[in-house]
Amino acid sequence: MSYAVETKKRKFQRVLDSLTKPSSAEPSKPPTTAREQLHGESSAAKKIRLSDRDDSSLASARRSILKVGRPSSRDSSTSSTRPSFVPWDRERFLERLETFRRVDRWSPKPSAISEVEWAKRGWICTDKSRVTCVGGCGGSVVVKLPDELDELDGYDYDKVEERRQVRDQLVDEYANRLVQGHGESCPWRNKGCDATIHRLALSNADVAISALQTRYSNLVKIADSLPAETIIQPPESFNIEEIISTLPPKFDGTEAPVETTEPQTPQPTEEAHENPPTPPVVNKTAFVLAFFGWDTTAEKAPGLASCSACFRRLGLWMYKPKENGDPGIYDSLEVATEHMEYCPWINGKAQSGTGRASDKQAVLPNGWEVLAQALRVKHRRRMRATTSAGSRAVSESPSLDGSLFDESNDDTKKASDREWWSKILRMRQMLNVKTPKKRSAASP
Repeated sequence: MSYAVETKKRKFQRVLDSLTKPSSAEPSKPPTTAREQLHGESSAAKKIRLSDRDDSSLASARRSILKVGRPSSRDSSTSSTRPSFVPWDRERFLERLETFRRVDRWSPKPSAISEVEWAKRGWICTDKSRVTCVGGCGGSVVVKLPDELDELDGYDYDKVEERRQVRDQLVDEYANRLVQGHGESCPWRNKGCDATIHRLALSNADVAISALQTRYSNLVKIADSLPAETIIQPPESFNIEEIISTLPPKFDGTEAPVETTEPQTPQPTEEAHENPPTPPVVNKTAFVLAFFGWDTTAEKAPGLASCSACFRRLGLWMYKPKENGDPGIYDSLEVATEHMEYCPWINGKAQSGTGRASDKQAVLPNGWEVLAQALRVKHRRRMRATTSAGSRAVSESPSLDGSLFDESNDDTKKASDREWWSKILRMRQMLNVKTPKKRSAASP
């Protein structure tokens, strides 16, 4: 390209620049040209305008975009929601079972369709005789059975038998609805809780005794509301004196013992070995109630006792004399039969979790029987440890009954050696230990 052409281009560019230059009167004013007004803002002006925007509005816009682009993203409320299908969780099972506690919503049903069976399959009671799936699959069943009839009520045999057959058919149908009532995709349709879900935690003796003392401590605090000792009626096989004799020495109504993982070696003295510790003094009314699983309510109502396994409640005022001196409504409180029939405190099948329908209930130990056995085992171990430690301490101490011999006297020392060897020979004979034969000397 020639020099003349280059010169003309430079002149042409200067002419264009002169049209867009600001006037000399306003040297400090930012450049605003006619080209910008006619053809829109330049890219630089756009960048300045974007940088002046509020950062918070941009952040909110980003969040809205992310929310639209990812509709399945979890927010804070969703993340805090607990999962509904947890058939292995005993606490969640008890929460479902507690929804059947209100008598105005649920009445007792046959064992095949009792509230325990519904709770094991993920159902909760939401209305009168109505159960709903806790997982939200839409399943809902109204459980209603016709009243039972009896010939003693004036009905003939045919009508009573017909009503019984109708009830049996309905029970079978509701038993099928335990599973089929869930939605097709509901996980509760495929699996329910295990048979051991209702079992009480009594296998560990330390944990069982600690829970017993906690219940006892709570009941002692409302001792004024408890009925008299003569009102309490435990089962005939329950021996309260024998049970109290197996309690730990520190069992009282103050607080539950602190569990320790390290075993504590008892340090008995000669006086403690000769005089075993006396059983603790307890409030027998509170102790019997606590031993059979009764405790104060969650709201600590002074006149109520409840069971955390079957959610049965006892109005203790009904077993106490009235203020005017009249006797109470009931003259006896049977601590075992007041539980629901499926309660593991009195039901061996529920406590074992492995019993078949054909097994006799008397063969399977229930909750309070397991607790009594745990106390006995713990007591035997405690006494055995105390006795062995005491005998070891006595054997390690020097005996003053025998005559001390002087080791410098050869005759006395030889006699002592012979006595020891005779004891060893007798021990070998008792254990049938054969002494090795001596090899004969080789002939020359």
